[in-house]
Amino acid sequence: MAEVRKIAIDPVTRVEGHGKVTLLLDEKNQVTQARFHIVEFRGFERFVRGRPYWEMPVLVQRLCGICPVSHHLAAAKAMDMVVGADRLTPTAEKMRRLMHYGQTLQSHALHFFHLVSPDLLFGFDADPTVRNVIAVA
Repeated sequence: MAEVRKIAIDPVTRVEGHGKVTLLLDEKNQVTQARFHIVEFRGFERFVRGRPYWEMPVLVQRLCGICPVSHHLAAAKAMDMVVGADRLTPTAEKMRRLMHYGQTLQSHALHFFHLVSPDLLFGFDADPTVRNVIAVA
């Protein structure tokens, strides 16, 4: 019988939220299965049930601290479909694109300065008690 080896990366760091990765390797150390586990429960599916549809863009933007605008825009797009709005006005289209581009810029800056910069400034082999965003400040 083939021996399977399991590698778990828990927690996954330098991301917003909590998660872990599990890899299963065969006898030749080839990955046979890779899984990304989200280990937190937010409950928004239950929280929004029964609420008026027009509240969704504001409610679901609280799903994530990194990308609230993406969740807001996705809910707005779903709401457009619910009410049968086939096309946006040119102004609405431009406003949504501008919101999305602004959030992309903010997200990249947040990711770099808060999640990645400790590794780049102190090195990947530095002591984790030193290699953190507090030490960067």
